[in-house]
Amino acid sequence: MSSVEGRELLGEIRSDVQEVVQGRIDDEVSRIQTMDITRAAAALLDANVEEETSERLLCKYWDLRPSEARYFIREGEEERKL
Repeated sequence: MSSVEGRELLGEIRSDVQEVVQGRIDDEVSRIQTMDITRAAAALLDANVEEETSERLLCKYWDLRPSEARYFIREGEEERKL
């Protein structure tokens, strides 16, 4: 194997490893964001904020669609039970 081939192979391995690591980072960021939105929804429920207002605030500050906001409000209700 020539040094050029070795560098190319090393570059491919490095790229593959970076891709795997980035995928893990993305998954963890998504998991944490989901937890944070759920906790925000639970906090709004604890504060007795009306569901319509909670939905609007989650959409505004978390850039969610209304259906996503409703999902997180339901998850927040479950979070409050724990």
